[in-house]
Amino acid sequence: MPPPVPRKTREQSRLETRQRLLASAHAAIVRDGIGSLSLRGLCDQAGFSQGAFYSNFSSRDDLLLALMQRHVQDEVAALRRLVEASEGQALAQMLDHLALHLALLAKASHWSLLAAELQLHAQRDAAFAELYNLAKLGYHREFALLVEDLVRRHGLAPVMDPLQIAVGLYGLWLGLVIQGTVPGAQTRDEILLGFFRAVIGAPAATSAGPSA
Repeated sequence: MPPPVPRKTREQSRLETRQRLLASAHAAIVRDGIGSLSLRGLCDQAGFSQGAFYSNFSSRDDLLLALMQRHVQDEVAALRRLVEASEGQALAQMLDHLALHLALLAKASHWSLLAAELQLHAQRDAAFAELYNLAKLGYHREFALLVEDLVRRHGLAPVMDPLQIAVGLYGLWLGLVIQGTVPGAQTRDEILLGFFRAVIGAPAATSAGPSA
């Protein structure tokens, strides 16, 4: 006879509820935009009461910030692994790995759309913008630490402060998301990598050109 399955703790159940609400909100925002996000509709889709929602989030803005935090933390962790794995590698090899990572990130359009939606929401809602900008500064600082680590490992001479590099590259990425496809232009990840090479003082790529 198999052993009994241990019952979930209250905290485990709460965390599972939170993750399901985040996943439902993410899907709804990508599909319909932030403006149409209804807490009642979100709870119905996730299969929870509004009481369950307020047990996990204080407001809709709290939910939106948690969505951004989850994605950015995952992305920072992925980039940190990439930088740490570059120990002993040539800079060109490390940048090739970064190029592949950025290409995969660009293909995950749902995250790009979510980031753009949150930024636009912050432009329209002053209360959300205050919280959003504070959180975003924390993420920029995390990325700046990665830039500092990369510069140290490869003896580079960046042309800007690492924090300004982080702010500028995030703004460039979002701007390219909103701009969309431009005939004859390189892809979003190729453009971002080109700017990143320039600001960290890396040698120019040996081959580049408009994507097909």
